[in-house]
Amino acid sequence: MKIFLLLLALFAMPVAADDAATRLRQALKNMDNISAEFKQTLRDEDKQVVAQSFGTLALQRPGKFAWIYTRPFEQRIIADGKELWIYDVELDQVTVKPMDGSLASAPIMILMKQADVGEQFEINEVGQRKYLYWIELVPRAGDLEYTHIYLGIDDGQVRAMELRDRFGQSTQIVFDNLRFGVIHNPKTFQFEPPPGVDVYGVGG
Repeated sequence: MKIFLLLLALFAMPVAADDAATRLRQALKNMDNISAEFKQTLRDEDKQVVAQSFGTLALQRPGKFAWIYTRPFEQRIIADGKELWIYDVELDQVTVKPMDGSLASAPIMILMKQADVGEQFEINEVGQRKYLYWIELVPRAGDLEYTHIYLGIDDGQVRAMELRDRFGQSTQIVFDNLRFGVIHNPKTFQFEPPPGVDVYGVGG
């Protein structure tokens, strides 16, 4: 009986491969070529919902993504590997910037890079909450817009993100219908401003 209980205790002990940093690296490794739908919720310091939006994401490493808001307002954010294009359909306006400077501190870069995020963030385990295993990232530098970033992982896949700023607001992003190993159409990451649309900024 004592041997049986000892074996149960050994199996219950966490192994090194399941620590927060290892789980995070494995989950990010799976993000090479994905597509997904997302729901984004902005909450104020009292945790009240301020705004909610929906859209789709296509991501291709290295350096390309299409983050498309479909409702309540349409907006397209396209990174083609060199330039970042932001098209606000309602305003009929396009902004273009070099990717390097525009996205260096953006949370999307966590999903974009395969490099060890431990170089930029302190990695802490939050643990299991409901259906997801949560990991906390605290920026080592003070130039990020967000003070804490949380990633929710299930079955080795990033299923949710929560971004908290210094004002107590949080942005929660939940991914659905995730597909991995997607062969994207190259046009997904190309953007040509529609005729007559105002374009601001300078490309890379």
